Amino acid sequence: MKKLAVLSVLALLLVFPGCQSSGTPQASSRPVDRFASPDMLLSNAVESRSDLTSIAGQGVMRIVDQPSSFSLTVNADVKADDTNRLRIRGDKLAGTVQAFDVVMLGEDIGLYVPMQKALYHGKVAELRNFSFYFSPDEVLRQLLSPDTSLLLKDWQEIPAPRGMAAELVLEEVTPANRPHQIIAINRRNGMLVRVSHLDSRGEVILEKTYGDYRVSGSGRRTRNEGKVFPFLMGMNWPRENRSMEIHFKALEENAVILDEDFDLATSGDTQYFPLQEVNIEADLPANSVSVAPQFPGAADSRLL
Repeated sequence: MKKLAVLSVLALLLVFPGCQSSGTPQASSRPVDRFASPDMLLSNAVESRSDLTSIAGQGVMRIVDQPSSFSLTVNADVKADDTNRLRIRGDKLAGTVQAFDVVMLGEDIGLYVPMQKALYHGKVAELRNFSFYFSPDEVLRQLLSPDTSLLLKDWQEIPAPRGMAAELVLEEVTPANRPHQIIAINRRNGMLVRVSHLDSRGEVILEKTYGDYRVSGSGRRTRNEGKVFPFLMGMNWPRENRSMEIHFKALEENAVILDEDFDLATSGDTQYFPLQEVNIEADLPANSVSVAPQFPGAADSRLL
């Protein structure tokens, strides 16, 4: 059994979109004014996303953790809402084997591994004790709603990487040697495709990717009619050589979610362990995730 770093497991809390039902049209035909300013295109990309209170969806998730030689692909069932609750259940072999069941309820996190009859539990605040720190509750809020903070920053256009002329690439205007962001917008459909977080040396420390946008409108809030949401989302931490991606097949926006939807059904002989001792059986040892850099001088940063 391969040991999976606890941060890779809990990174499940970071990667899921908000949504709509399957079969909705893709957003590839959304018109884009090629004469529009970068600020206008960015505003369109942010404001075109749905603002959701909850999601329920199913898709395929892949997790790669090179330092632990870990790779896992599962069918994922996701439920989340804006009261800081999230559940992701991962199944293998067409749903016949449950790989894990992870639940975040406010400040608490639990991870159940049925084959081990083990429940790993702890507090979100414990993540601050790790060198690879993130705040899943903050990311949860960002994924349910568009990232309007991008609209508050100053941006300048920079050359797109080779072979990516279809992208408008914008860099945050900041003083030299400061952490900043670089974003990429698809010129054809006007949608956000990448947000890269760089450190003071210009190296990518986190990259979020988006794709397979589909038109909303099936939710209970009419304000989302005509808006879009990405069925494909990913996160990559190039320094740690960790990445994950989820591609939804079916999604419901503003879904009705009950308290019992977050109940973990454990066996009577389940054992309890601290969060730091998480173990999950991998499919196969992870292959290299290194690819060409997205930006000149940046660390390798693309997803698999």
